[in-house]
Amino acid sequence: MLTHLSIRNIALIESLDLEFESGLCVITGETGAGKSILLDALGLVLGDRADGSLLRKSAERGSVTASFEFPQFPDSGTKILTNAGIEFSKNEPFVVRRQLKADGASKSFINDQPASVALLRQIAGVFIEIHGQHDDRGLANSSGHRVLLDRYAKVEPEELAQAWHRLTESKKRLDLANVQIENARREEDLLKAHYEELKAFSPLEDEETGLVDLRASLQKGEKLTGDLDELRQVWEGPNSPLEVLRAAARKLERINTHDELLTDALAALDRAMVEAEEAETKISCVA
Repeated sequence: MLTHLSIRNIALIESLDLEFESGLCVITGETGAGKSILLDALGLVLGDRADGSLLRKSAERGSVTASFEFPQFPDSGTKILTNAGIEFSKNEPFVVRRQLKADGASKSFINDQPASVALLRQIAGVFIEIHGQHDDRGLANSSGHRVLLDRYAKVEPEELAQAWHRLTESKKRLDLANVQIENARREEDLLKAHYEELKAFSPLEDEETGLVDLRASLQKGEKLTGDLDELRQVWEGPNSPLEVLRAAARKLERINTHDELLTDALAALDRAMVEAEEAETKISCVA
């Protein structure tokens, strides 16, 4: 709780020291009595924007010091101060001071240790709450709903953010695992289908080797068929060897005048034609 507030040269206040007892403390006064100045001074020490116009007229500098004591020091405050490197004791008063100059420059201290204004704002949200007469309108602002929910649930925003991050990462891993499972199931169905096909096919032992040999034999047969087709074209064409031999024999018969050499040549042609016809017959049988 706030136990002491010291104000020097702020607005109309030259010097003021307020002590707050435990329980309900009320500051009353008519309009213009200075109640708002106290709130402005408290806001300054809690990290509000510094403005030289807040200084008392003709003053070169001013300051606001606030002291806090806690029956139990907030864990969130401990974490903020530890991360900022601020030394403190949970059993001693916690003192925040803000000094302001006429040019608007300011300095901040926590337990007489230099601190940034951003750190004052952080620690202010833990140590004190300031409410005005129109604060209920803030309930309609959706940007503050998460803060209210976190406070009601008594959770630290940073811890909740980490838990949410772990949850989303776990969901991503779960989704990925489900996709992998589905892919594995599809692959299982495909492998089962292949297995059933192989099972229905009933392959024999070393059948693959026999199929390879059969394929090679068929390839050789296909080549032989092609070669035989080419050979048949040679034998069946107008200039086939057999026709050439027959034409030569006919011509030799016409010019033969019972010459011994021509007679022998004709006999050789006859033998050649016989051999050629036999070769043609065998080729036709193979084809």
